[in-house]
Amino acid sequence: MQQSSNENDNKHRKNMQKLQWLRLSVQLIFLAILIGGLYKFVKPAFVVILPLAFLAGNFFCGWLCPFGTAQEVLGKIGSIFMRKKFKVSPNIQRYLQFSRYILAAIVFAHIADSLFDLSSINAYKPFMRAMSGNLAQTAATFIMLSFLVVALFFERPFCNYFCPEGIKFGLASLTRFLSIKRNAETCINCKCCDRACPMNIEVSKGNHVRNAQCINCFKCIAACPKRGTLTYDRVNPLDSLKK
Repeated sequence: MQQSSNENDNKHRKNMQKLQWLRLSVQLIFLAILIGGLYKFVKPAFVVILPLAFLAGNFFCGWLCPFGTAQEVLGKIGSIFMRKKFKVSPNIQRYLQFSRYILAAIVFAHIADSLFDLSSINAYKPFMRAMSGNLAQTAATFIMLSFLVVALFFERPFCNYFCPEGIKFGLASLTRFLSIKRNAETCINCKCCDRACPMNIEVSKGNHVRNAQCINCFKCIAACPKRGTLTYDRVNPLDSLKK
């Protein structure tokens, strides 16, 4: 009985490892498309990604975004030299995660035009322009590179607190019918899922993830030592928001 359980656990871990390799392959393909100057030809296809977020969550940020991929690759390089990455405490994260919404509101209200140019700290668009062969302005390029350097020590810094692209996909995902579910009965409260999450979501605190920060990377499921405790499955979109 125990042997059968161990075999199932090993099979589950191997399947999740394959999923992570698949995700990395997709990420690198879209990064290569961007470097090859072909991103503008595939970008119109992303029109289906936003409606998908309403049903299945945010796949753009976790699977397709080239700048997110660049941060993640540098994060893996940083892990070679650092066993433990810097992470914001849950109490601070609870408030700091709204920084990108505040920034977006300021830009939307055109307050930036009268105060200072906030476009210089939007690393996403300069990254796209620079990788496509068009150099961005010096200040914006410097800040873009700064985010990439920080990514060596901190998981997805731009995605977590500054990305305006992530806002629309994140908010759309709040209505998702498919999400990461947690079985409280089999959970051993080891917090492996919390530590694995690059977006600092406390997966272990709720019955399912309905958080605008979630990018569907499924690292939490891959990190869970108890097979079947975390799954990607159907949820009730009318439930109250839970982390």
